[in-house]
Amino acid sequence: MRVQHLIVIDAARHLMSVLWDGPPPGDGEIAAALDQLMAAYHQMPTDATSDSDVEPPVRGGDELYQQVAKRFPDYGLYPTVDPLAEVDQPVMMGDAIDDIADITKDIREALWYFENLGEADAHWHLGLLYFHWGRHVRELALYLHAREFG
Repeated sequence: MRVQHLIVIDAARHLMSVLWDGPPPGDGEIAAALDQLMAAYHQMPTDATSDSDVEPPVRGGDELYQQVAKRFPDYGLYPTVDPLAEVDQPVMMGDAIDDIADITKDIREALWYFENLGEADAHWHLGLLYFHWGRHVRELALYLHAREFG
């Protein structure tokens, strides 16, 4: 059963590899890795808790945003709306570069927890921040889909 639990960790590692190893990936390759992470997340144990107060090193911010912008120069702003808001709401702007930076930051932190504190802590972190990275994954996936299929 332990191997089944690691499916989300493997998917997280795969996404980081797709995004950051080798030449920049295509939209379809990123979309597939995002889909794999989301599917794996929904198979993750939900009883994961952490009693540790150890925190990963802070990485991200403007430096990470600039790294993403350099690696994916064709990505940028896209229109988005809150699906729970009124129908006549104004359009907001999403940012694919920010999406990748925020996903990277959260997933790297989860992998840090896995490598330094173990599986339960990594799962706990992924679950805790799903509201954040999960939204970025969904919006980025829709953006990539639109780029590929219009």
